Amino acid sequence: MLKGPYQLAPMQESDLEEVLDLEQRSFSEPWTRKMFLGELQGNAFATNLVLRAGGAGFGEGVAAGALLGYIMFWVVFEELHLMNLAVRPEVRRHGIGLALVRHALTAAAAQGVRTALLEVRASNTAALAFYRKLGFVQKSLRKGYYVHPREDAVIMMRELLEKGGHTMLSEDPAILDLVRKEHPEFRTLEETHQRLEHQLAEFTRLHFLTPEEEQRKKRIQFDKLATKDKMAAIVRQFKQQQSLAAGPSS
Repeated sequence: MLKGPYQLAPMQESDLEEVLDLEQRSFSEPWTRKMFLGELQGNAFATNLVLRAGGAGFGEGVAAGALLGYIMFWVVFEELHLMNLAVRPEVRRHGIGLALVRHALTAAAAQGVRTALLEVRASNTAALAFYRKLGFVQKSLRKGYYVHPREDAVIMMRELLEKGGHTMLSEDPAILDLVRKEHPEFRTLEETHQRLEHQLAEFTRLHFLTPEEEQRKKRIQFDKLATKDKMAAIVRQFKQQQSLAAGPSS
């Protein structure tokens, strides 16, 4: 749940003038009015939200009710696809983008969504760092995806819900960042886990598996679970060490 001087509400057609203005200020390849209307009018999978300043406004020059940002995402079966996210330039670096994405991830996890996906320009280092802070990792590269200018897209992924209902959101992204910095093995395990996830996805696309392929799939599933267990053990050990270093609480 978003907290702070905000008003979060479903995006309406009446919001589009402000939304389009922010869209054009934010992207070199902005969405058109027709694209926004398609999401608002004809997509049952879409959730489209606007965030506005509360009654006290939001700092100097941002009045009450002013558009602070918006987020648009799809929930399709067990996947969340982040489609669009923008934050007003004057209020960036105040945690608004983080709050919007975390709201979407939490809402999706509550619906049983297991995986979140998005794409970012390969040259957009700020966005790549932003999503890594939220626990996303690179899954693949889509060559020549963007047109103006021509550029590759980095496909990023984050797991939300594990088998048995354990939510990855329960782990603080800041803790995971510290673990990644101090434990190279954890980073290697993350990469291995994503590779195994991709291999499983390839099997899922097949309508029929030979006995050999079925065996291979089961082996990958086993390796994936074993990798996740090793990652969890590293995190537990790290948190225990932090707790010991901090000493007894008063």
